[in-house]
Amino acid sequence: MILDLSAVTDGLIDLVKNEWATAPIWAELGVGGPTFTPKFSGLAPDRIRDGDAAYLSIFLYHVESNHAQESMFWRPELMHGPAQPVSYMPLALDLFYLVSAYSEASYVEEQQAMSVALRIFHANAVVRSGPPSPPAPGPLAWQLTLSMEHRSYDELSRLWQATTVPVRLGVVYRAAVLFITPDEGAGPAPDVVEVDGYVQPTVPKPLTPLPTTDADLVKVTKP
Repeated sequence: MILDLSAVTDGLIDLVKNEWATAPIWAELGVGGPTFTPKFSGLAPDRIRDGDAAYLSIFLYHVESNHAQESMFWRPELMHGPAQPVSYMPLALDLFYLVSAYSEASYVEEQQAMSVALRIFHANAVVRSGPPSPPAPGPLAWQLTLSMEHRSYDELSRLWQATTVPVRLGVVYRAAVLFITPDEGAGPAPDVVEVDGYVQPTVPKPLTPLPTTDADLVKVTKP
């Protein structure tokens, strides 16, 4: 079973990083190109504050199992065999990311960084680990759907309090469904092969007859 959540986080970061220079906001503002480039990170908001640099954080803060998707792969025959049947089912996960921006000196940079990220995620509702067109050779490692999640102000406040930093502009995205490759089954039992054979009987050695008279007994015990 392959499980590397950091690969999904890196894929989302690379998506924003690769499209930053061509984001529509720069042409719409009439500046022709990016006026700044933030540092991209998958760390929590309390770990990205360093000097006056602008940061964009895509932080994986929660993971949930998706039982509805997992149940679609259940088969009764998985109950047979010595191994745990659940190990032969894919692990379906929903990943929750807190996307936030930080700039010590400029709220404009914070909000523009969020504007770029929101628009890129909106335009790429389906994210793959390989190039979308043409597809990469071989099976894709993962493919998931991005959707903005509604979170109440109280819930977001508790989330920011857990990071021990002042609240900043942030939004929660749900990345689903991530399927983790299940273990391979033991496979069918081998076919029974019938073999014809002949066993040569062993001829036993002749036994010394037991004495029947006193004279014979003397001969046996005292030669």
